[in-house]
Amino acid sequence: MRGYHKSFGERIFDGIVYLFAALVMIVTLYPLIYTVSMSISDPVAASRGEVFFLPKGIDFGAVKTVLGDKTVLRYYYNTVWYTVVGTVLGVVVTCLGAYPLSRKEFTHRGIFMKLFTFTMFFNGGLIPTYIVITNYLHLYNSRWAIILPSLTAAWYIIVARSFFESLPDEIVESARIDGASEYRIFVQLILPLSKPILAVLALYFAVDYWNSYFPALLYLGKQKLQPLAVYVRSVVIQSALGDLNAAVQTMLNPGSLLTALQIKYAVVTVSIVPMLLIYPFLSRNLEKGLLVGAVKG
Repeated sequence: MRGYHKSFGERIFDGIVYLFAALVMIVTLYPLIYTVSMSISDPVAASRGEVFFLPKGIDFGAVKTVLGDKTVLRYYYNTVWYTVVGTVLGVVVTCLGAYPLSRKEFTHRGIFMKLFTFTMFFNGGLIPTYIVITNYLHLYNSRWAIILPSLTAAWYIIVARSFFESLPDEIVESARIDGASEYRIFVQLILPLSKPILAVLALYFAVDYWNSYFPALLYLGKQKLQPLAVYVRSVVIQSALGDLNAAVQTMLNPGSLLTALQIKYAVVTVSIVPMLLIYPFLSRNLEKGLLVGAVKG
């Protein structure tokens, strides 16, 4: 049997697709590579503007200076706390909400799904939410002001429900015949088979909490509770305005070759590297979880 030969038009189309994908990849990766390169380049080369893509003269002085600053470490600790606690609780709550909605014997699941879907398009708004969290829940300057309002999302529940629906019903039915409770079925049967969707949810929540800064600006007046994203935001904004951040200046020792600009690039690098390191460990299950949710959803 002869192999399939693409027509001239199909080859042109494939070439356009590959070219577009390459452009998207370049546009996406260049800022990341440039930021990392600036933070680990030789201070002299960085101050002269000689770094355009790859680092020039490897020097980790800026990164060491940032990691050695107690203020940055405090921000870092807060971000890790919000990310770990928020991710664990978010995955647990999302799965507990999605699993009952995936069971056909749950009589009122249609009503609950409509209520969840409603929240995707309508909400109380910023000011009412702020009043509820600060005046009624009294969570201002509390770590839980960052965790509780973002504990789950309707879209995450829908994706998880779609994955649970893709699992064979025979597994649950046989376990019930053997006398297993719903709790035991969920913990010992469903969750071990749901590693792909758990990886997807964990990555979603981790990225959301790690990069979140706006809720912290609203609900965390104490600097000791603020995450790293708030500090990075202030550094980037003041850099764009041509102002040198006071906190950045305190990192610079007299006579040091490091510049405030390179320190700011190092701050950004330190904030993004953890997510880049976590992704490879979750990517194996990420594609499968997304595909099942997309097909069933």
